[in-house]
Amino acid sequence: MEPVSGGLKSQRRSGVHAVSTFTVMVASPDGALVAEVTSFLAPFGYRVIGVGDSMTGLERIRGERPDLVVADVDLPPLTGFELCQSVKQDPSLLVIPVLLVTDTATDDLRVRALAVGADDLLGRPVHGLILRARVRASLKAKAYLQQVLKDRGRLEELVKERMKDIERVTLGLVAALERTNRFNDADTGMHIRRVSAYSELLARGLELEPSLTSRIARYSSLHDVGKVGLPDSILKKQGKLTPEEFEAMKVHTTFGNEILLDAGADPMACSIAFSHHERFNGSGYPMGLSGNAIPIEARVVALADVFDALTTRRCYKSAIRPEEAFRVVNEESGKHFDPGIVRVLNLCEQQFLQILAANSD
Repeated sequence: MEPVSGGLKSQRRSGVHAVSTFTVMVASPDGALVAEVTSFLAPFGYRVIGVGDSMTGLERIRGERPDLVVADVDLPPLTGFELCQSVKQDPSLLVIPVLLVTDTATDDLRVRALAVGADDLLGRPVHGLILRARVRASLKAKAYLQQVLKDRGRLEELVKERMKDIERVTLGLVAALERTNRFNDADTGMHIRRVSAYSELLARGLELEPSLTSRIARYSSLHDVGKVGLPDSILKKQGKLTPEEFEAMKVHTTFGNEILLDAGADPMACSIAFSHHERFNGSGYPMGLSGNAIPIEARVVALADVFDALTTRRCYKSAIRPEEAFRVVNEESGKHFDPGIVRVLNLCEQQFLQILAANSD
């Protein structure tokens, strides 16, 4: 019987068959156990090394990285259970199989061994065939786990690269479309800047993860990108839209989502463009979503967008005072807006006023 294939490298040189070996560490104060394991494994190409205590064992495991560890349960100063747990809790060592050995392999000890991550608990006297079978099985499992971790690492790197590409595309869109919006609608030239600042302030107040907060701040400026598909007769109309014109205006959410999807933008940017006119009570558009079914980023931008629309002049209306805008928003808590986000707004009134003053049209 030979060590497990896959971890071995076999070569023929000048007619001589050479088999590379696995290293098995035996941690036990009992020299007889080391000799016993050696006698069972060495004839089959395994290199066996022995250590007499757990501290030396841990030091050599970290330094030499044996392919497998056989540890005596009665191992000073740490027990074999504690040595195994230390190995399995170390991300750099956890793939190393650990077989525990005891004089009395009871069910309770077996459960304890599995609980600390051991691959098996063997009783003494050790049976040679069983030991070799467990060693082979453990090394096969190790090889499989190493391949899985390697593949996962490669996949994670690919995902990171893809996310960087998406971020670059989206940031490029942000810059280009902000410029387009400024050219297209002089009345709201600073609108997207204020909405971005308001959105970031609200996201921070909600204690969202920093990466989520920064993406909301970054992509909130794309909320009205779909308006590039609307005629000036609607965008710049002096006065209230007719029902037919309002229905046409609603389509900017769908346009915006499609534009960003086609460009390969960050899904959050698409979500903001598509859902920032949804209302907390389900009366919004385009999908009629309600409550937490509306993405958090869209709920944040919805409040920021409306507050800005209320407090700034548009071609179809005059601005109202900020105090009145705060009152309107609070009246719409639970109807148009998420009550939790309204509470954050009330805590950030002074910061909202500062943003408004610093970014006036």
